[in-house]
Amino acid sequence: MRAVSEFIYFVLDSLPPAIKDTGLILWARNRLRHREVLRRTRPLVTRPAYRKKIESQEFRVIFVSPIYKSFPVLAVSLLEQTYENWELLFIHDGPSSELGELERNIIASDNRIRFFETKSRANDWGHTPRQKGFEQVCDHIAGEFIVVSNSDNYHVPGYIEKMLEAFDDTTDAVYCNMSHDYYSWRNFDTRLEYSFIDCGCVMARREIALAAGWNDNSYEGDWKYVSDLIDQCGKERMQKLDATLFVHS
Repeated sequence: MRAVSEFIYFVLDSLPPAIKDTGLILWARNRLRHREVLRRTRPLVTRPAYRKKIESQEFRVIFVSPIYKSFPVLAVSLLEQTYENWELLFIHDGPSSELGELERNIIASDNRIRFFETKSRANDWGHTPRQKGFEQVCDHIAGEFIVVSNSDNYHVPGYIEKMLEAFDDTTDAVYCNMSHDYYSWRNFDTRLEYSFIDCGCVMARREIALAAGWNDNSYEGDWKYVSDLIDQCGKERMQKLDATLFVHS
């Protein structure tokens, strides 16, 4: 069956862009890619504790991300996810008048993507927009899990599904390995230490993430968030998923 799927994908991918990137052909290519992602990552978690809830897409995962007149790679990566019950909250750092038409069209293409802007630009590594995002989630957005990322980050198609599979009743947060441009795009083995993890690697239960909050507007704000998650639940309730599911740009 795998050989048949690979052959079909090869044939579809060989078509001219005007054909392969539209309609049913694009849908079929994406489904075949998703199946291959799931096949390759199936051994990561052999017996997920929440299998039925994941299969029924019961959990909602909220992504909080700043954006500043940049191409929304994050949105594109979420549109490719094998798990579809997610919501993305983009908070533009200041007025969004300089955001391009293509970027606006991508953001407006799916009702799971929400867009807000702050009154003025903070220019503090996206931390003020993240704080505003946490306020929005707390007051207006339902969901069981939270991921804090950046607009130019990429989460591989199986990211949400595999991270959820790593949770059980004794786990409050899950983190994965990543690829990082600072390290020449090689796989980076993350750990719960300063300079060894990015917040985009971490998925936390809603109540833990909101209790931790976003409390630091300095360059080290990303690590402070992870550190605050550790303070909230303890390292023993943070599970490592030993796979590179996140690309930090």
